Amino acid sequence: MVAKFDYPYKKGVNITAWVLQFLVCIILLAASAWLLWLVDQSDYADSLNQYEGLFTAAAGLQIAITLLNIIFNIVEIVLIARKSMPPALYLSFACIKTAIWGIIFILNLISLSVISIILSLILLATSLMQLIYGAILVHRKRKGTLRGGSYAPAANPQGSLEAGGYGGAPQPGYYYPPPNASTEYKPTTDISSSPAPPQYGGFSAQDTYAPAGSYELDSRVHHHHS
Repeated sequence: MVAKFDYPYKKGVNITAWVLQFLVCIILLAASAWLLWLVDQSDYADSLNQYEGLFTAAAGLQIAITLLNIIFNIVEIVLIARKSMPPALYLSFACIKTAIWGIIFILNLISLSVISIILSLILLATSLMQLIYGAILVHRKRKGTLRGGSYAPAANPQGSLEAGGYGGAPQPGYYYPPPNASTEYKPTTDISSSPAPPQYGGFSAQDTYAPAGSYELDSRVHHHHS
């Protein structure tokens, strides 16, 4: 069974690199094919003379390198589309392309070929862009912060929120009471078990004072001392 590597390969990085590399490689292939055809012509045989073999070898090498770049790009496209591209393989392809086009760019600088310098610079820059991005992916994978196309979420010691994190409803009992919970006040002590109120002069505090809002007269007999 094929392993799945659903990592966040950015389309902006890869599509830009693939399109530019395909275009430049097609131009180089056409130039190499034209050079081989030119060497084959008997009209130019005397002009090329001893350089015929050198031009043929250079054109053949350039065709092989450009075809290798195209094959790498096709493999990257297929594996990323099938979510089967491991970051290490992606980085390896980028390293090979960067090394090859870097050497060719230096050789073109020495030969002072303006068109070749521009074309090889485009290939070097796009390969280097993929190299940097691949190195970032591999680094995050080793640190464990890359999880199937998204970064690993930070642990929440207080408990996570429901319904997609931020903006979602909090768990019952965390910020708010549970739904349908009773808000009736319940005293912690039982009134029936409370001690009786103190008595003053044979009368209790309950007998001395009438309840608030009551208009009853006191029916007890009062003794007057002369």
